[in-house]
Amino acid sequence: MRERQDQDEALRLLIAQRRLYRRAKRWLVLRWFGMVVIGLGAPLVSVARPELAVLAGAVAGVWIFLGRTALAAAQTATGAKAAAVQERFDFFVYAMPESIDRSALPSLEEIAKIAGPDTELQDVAQRERLLEWYPIEDSDPGLVAVAICQRANASYADRLLRTTTIVWTSLTVLWFAVLVAVSVYASLSLSQFMLGVFLPILPAFLDIAQYVVGIRRAAWDRKDLAGSIEERLEGTGNAIDGQDLMVWQERLYALRRSTPEVPDFVYNLRRKANELAMHSVARQLAERARRSGRRR
Repeated sequence: MRERQDQDEALRLLIAQRRLYRRAKRWLVLRWFGMVVIGLGAPLVSVARPELAVLAGAVAGVWIFLGRTALAAAQTATGAKAAAVQERFDFFVYAMPESIDRSALPSLEEIAKIAGPDTELQDVAQRERLLEWYPIEDSDPGLVAVAICQRANASYADRLLRTTTIVWTSLTVLWFAVLVAVSVYASLSLSQFMLGVFLPILPAFLDIAQYVVGIRRAAWDRKDLAGSIEERLEGTGNAIDGQDLMVWQERLYALRRSTPEVPDFVYNLRRKANELAMHSVARQLAERARRSGRRR
């Protein structure tokens, strides 16, 4: 498994899924850019130029409609493709039989086109630090090795999503505080603040709140999954079998497909620390699995 994850076939899938996730994040950024512009601009325009309030409201309404329909659909479709490719990568690395055909999975030609020339796969993987993606040791073969990788994936995403929740909550509070400060500085009355600032930003705030709640729920789901796998590795319950791995893999796919994308700056901010923790815990779980007699 350790060698298989660095082969060209695996790297092609890994690079493709990362680039697809980046495309999905671009759709997310476009949605958020519009929301930020509307959330900050529309209230100020309505207060400074009351005659443009109707136009500002109309623009905000159109953007909200586009954001929740066309842009959201494009983001979801691209994210589903990325999740399907990532699952194919897992199946290849784990040598696991594919249980269900994913309609979202791109064709082989599309995957090859997204990943780029075969001659550049190793260089791209080296540059983006994609080699040795999972914490696999030669001394951890079989079912336990796969379970450790699945748990590492769930736990890594859990920590990343929790960081994202903190970042977005902090930015939202700061955003609202700035609007209040500007309103106070402009000596707006309460009615002017409510009608010109607070009410126009409610749709943008709703999108942010839904995004943060979705992120938190996804983090909890991954924590639960990681905990379940960890208990089995430590010897609680029945021994791990192939059916367990298939169930956990199916759960990972469902979570990947439904979870909102995490911005790259958050991912890069915590990547080094998260990877160090992932490898450390993987070694600890391998040792616990050995002591519990589940190392096979």
